Amino acid sequence: MRGSENSKTAVIEIMKDKEKRVKAILFDLGKVIVNYDVGLLEDGYSAYGSVPKGVMNDYIMKSDIGKSYMEGRINSSKFFYKTYRYFKLRIKYAEFYQVWNSIFSPYPEVEGIIRGIRRIYPDVRLILVSDTNEAHFEFIQKEYSVLGLMDHRVLSYKVGRMKPHPDVFKEAIRLAGAAAKEILYVDDRFDLIEAARTMGLCAYQFMGHVQLRDQLKKFNINV
Repeated sequence: MRGSENSKTAVIEIMKDKEKRVKAILFDLGKVIVNYDVGLLEDGYSAYGSVPKGVMNDYIMKSDIGKSYMEGRINSSKFFYKTYRYFKLRIKYAEFYQVWNSIFSPYPEVEGIIRGIRRIYPDVRLILVSDTNEAHFEFIQKEYSVLGLMDHRVLSYKVGRMKPHPDVFKEAIRLAGAAAKEILYVDDRFDLIEAARTMGLCAYQFMGHVQLRDQLKKFNINV
């Protein structure tokens, strides 16, 4: 509750001055800037073994192996080795990562919003804050040029922590070079929005590009 009150207070303070804008915007990656479907992993790997439906998301985000990869404690080679053994897959390294990276698809409307912010408000810092892993990020960075517009990137496999660990948000605030109340955070997961608000950030749950434009207008960002 206190985090929500802090966020509302920050919004009021910003809106007192109609010319004042947030100094930085933190964007989550998956299901905000790009779409993804974890079910495609289960479908793709089923050609190489028996992968039960509905298990892959928890394996990536909650299992010891998945979290170790997401937090950079193991590299892509070791993750491949552990994962193909875990699921008893008959698969080669290149095939494994071809499936692994097949889950993403573009979100052109959000890309357009980010490009608009960069063009119209060059003084607003754009920072990517994402729970991701080495292979996924290297693939997305090559395929989605919009990431090149980000001033900074706070990535779980680089930081060694996953959201909602405070260290992730602290690093993003440091890179923003602004007070937490002057920073907007956009994420599709409400639990992470709540965590960000406890850090004093202005945080809103992403519900689609139309709602995102409306939220940005509250901070005098019109794109």
